[in-house]
Amino acid sequence: MATIYKDGEFVEETWNRADAETGETIEGDAIVPLSLFVEEADRFLTRSAKTAVLVEAGDDVEPLQPHLDRLAFVAVDFPSFADGRGFSAARVLREQLGYQGDIRAVGKYILDQVPLARRCGVSSFEISKPEVLKALKAGEWPEVTKYLQPVGTVEEIPVGTRPWARRSFRDVAVAAE
Repeated sequence: MATIYKDGEFVEETWNRADAETGETIEGDAIVPLSLFVEEADRFLTRSAKTAVLVEAGDDVEPLQPHLDRLAFVAVDFPSFADGRGFSAARVLREQLGYQGDIRAVGKYILDQVPLARRCGVSSFEISKPEVLKALKAGEWPEVTKYLQPVGTVEEIPVGTRPWARRSFRDVAVAAE
């Protein structure tokens, strides 16, 4: 069982992780590494259970494009809080490939990265760190309201004369209070 945080709610889900040994013979709902999925996409997608794909740091997500509408979700791995490749993968999925489904963060991200991952297109979080679970249950949300890099998934307000500087609409509401 994994605790998933999505849309302000916590749910428990059970997904089996496929690997090279289990392959398409895996039972139940399965998360399949991208490298394994692209080799046998049709076999994974025709199983009776749901299939999701795990994008690991450094994976090219473009081979997923023809299959995106048939996946339960795309899990994006954050192997370390210092590794930003998960943010890039989420942005490519949303902005370049037009993926509308669930992008799930998995791995070793920290609480401060949750709002930033949401801004990049992540829509759910598999929580493996007890401190992140505790903070989210307590309502903590370390929102950053000024950004130096625009993204295509969030509507923002330009700040001053610098076209790359942005501020969130949340910042305007806080300033008005």
